[in-house]
Amino acid sequence: MTAATRSLHVTLERLPSLAEVERDWRDLEGRSDRSFFMSWAWMGAWLGVLPSHVRPELLRVESQGRIVALGVLVGRLIRRHGVFLSRALFLNSTGDSHLDELTIEYNGLLSERGFERKAAQGCVEFLLSRDDWDEWFLDGVKDPGLFDQMSLGGARWLARRRSKCHYVDLEALRRSGGEYLGLLGSHTRYNIRRSIREYEKLGPLVLESAATPQQASAFLSGLSQLHQAYWQQKGLPGSFANPFFNEFHAELIRSHFAEGSIQLLRMSAGKAVLGYLYNFVDQGRVYNYQSGYDYELCQKQYSRPGFVTHVYAVELNRTAGHHIYDFMAGDSEYKQTLGLASSDMVWLVAQRSRLRFALEDYLRKIWSKRRRTTSVRRKSAGESASFPARGR
Repeated sequence: MTAATRSLHVTLERLPSLAEVERDWRDLEGRSDRSFFMSWAWMGAWLGVLPSHVRPELLRVESQGRIVALGVLVGRLIRRHGVFLSRALFLNSTGDSHLDELTIEYNGLLSERGFERKAAQGCVEFLLSRDDWDEWFLDGVKDPGLFDQMSLGGARWLARRRSKCHYVDLEALRRSGGEYLGLLGSHTRYNIRRSIREYEKLGPLVLESAATPQQASAFLSGLSQLHQAYWQQKGLPGSFANPFFNEFHAELIRSHFAEGSIQLLRMSAGKAVLGYLYNFVDQGRVYNYQSGYDYELCQKQYSRPGFVTHVYAVELNRTAGHHIYDFMAGDSEYKQTLGLASSDMVWLVAQRSRLRFALEDYLRKIWSKRRRTTSVRRKSAGESASFPARGR
């Protein structure tokens, strides 16, 4: 290890009992600046419902006998393009798209304040000392510079995806003394107010927050029905078609609703339900995770149930004294339009020097060049080019 990390002791072991992990995790939580996704609420529910064939390991960093960082690694053999094999490690995820539909964001190590960079560097150096992996995936990392500026020796960091996280600063909104809607663009304000007037023809608009675990489960059921109907009309299965996804969220609500970290909202116009929001609330930050809306309640040109519901939800959470209303990663129109500020998030992979990866890069460049050349030829001939999307 480097001089900066020599005082750290890093270990990787098969996951102990959940009771033991919870004890250490909750203790470290109190000494960390973590996101909701690094809380025991999320991690405990995830570990508790993982299928038995997934074998998570606990990455532990200690300094003078005190735990200063924790993370969960899952190993998986992956094959890309049907050819290239990789022994992959995943931080707080599995590499299985079915299980990872949960979509972790604001990911990283759970670290004691002041040890964030030192612990991350210690883990990188520890993993580099082992030769039993080829790639290390870190999905949805909240601090892009924490890892990707670290030296990997003969390995390299690759950014698989970058995204903005649009949000509303509720503290600044309170200080302004004005209403949230008034800070949005004039065109957006006009459209939302027009939609509100249309919905009010059905009855008064009311945003209700689930008060009990039973009501929260009922709201989530209503949300899933609207969510599924929307995506299935587009020929896609929708997240709630995934049994693991449903099992996880049922456990999360059952175990942690009483802690106040789960917010399920129902927006109604009289007796008609416009839609639902599923949010996480942690340390004053409200994370908008899922939604489901009814787009058939009014004429299509006025149908903006999502915009209307979010405007009411922002005001509700401002009144509740929270600090941030976070639309999370993505550049959907509503996120860009309703967010007043943004931060960065990145999906990283640490890739070791392997001949197969060099060959993969070479073939990808050839394919990319061929696509560009063919596209130019088709356009010059007045044709439209259509190619299959390339995936990892």
